[in-house]
Amino acid sequence: MLVVVGSRHDPGACEIVQQWERWGAALLSCEDLSAFGWRYSPSDRAASRAVVSGQIVPDIAIRGVLVRRRWVLQQELTHIAPADREFVAAEMSAVLLAWLSQLPCRVLNRPRGTSLCGPNWRPQQWAHMAANVGFQVEPIRWQVPGRAKAKGEEISYRAPQSVEAGVVGDRCLGDVNDDQAANAMKLAAAAGVALLAVWFGHANGRSRFVAANAMPDLKNSRVADAVREYLLAN
Repeated sequence: MLVVVGSRHDPGACEIVQQWERWGAALLSCEDLSAFGWRYSPSDRAASRAVVSGQIVPDIAIRGVLVRRRWVLQQELTHIAPADREFVAAEMSAVLLAWLSQLPCRVLNRPRGTSLCGPNWRPQQWAHMAANVGFQVEPIRWQVPGRAKAKGEEISYRAPQSVEAGVVGDRCLGDVNDDQAANAMKLAAAAGVALLAVWFGHANGRSRFVAANAMPDLKNSRVADAVREYLLAN
């Protein structure tokens, strides 16, 4: 089976499960993490069990996992007593981090640091890593409305027009040239992920890195199909 780790309140995760139904896809939600049946045994994978969509599933029966959350949010835990939700959310995130890190099947993406799906880097960190692997980097522009600037409120990042490259394993999809594809692959390797969206802009006839996301949406059917094929290939 294929497992999508996400929230039942996430339309994107639920849509992927529906699209992959014929391949046995199922959603692993925070409700499943509260259910009886889990057994985590890193030294004996054959004995390990998970609960997926309410069903107890041996780890060895899972062919691939797509991760669609960076952590468990306490606001999701409506089935937990309010006073306990913050603690339980942290514990659930820790359990998922350990489980996803040790699964023998393919996982897109495995945890990095405290994030359940690759590195949870800020735009500046992605730009720094891109520059380190040889990209020309588009200057980061922050839009600061007058009222927000005056009151010190939140500002927002505004990216220029760009084209998107989707890295899935050893493939790069999208309307990008060979150099952009090669750079996207290098950035994915440097970030330690097998699934990555990278955006490129153009300035003075040259391609520049704009942004990256280790948990991209899968609305592009070519990318979604490539992800499914990657997970089923092992």
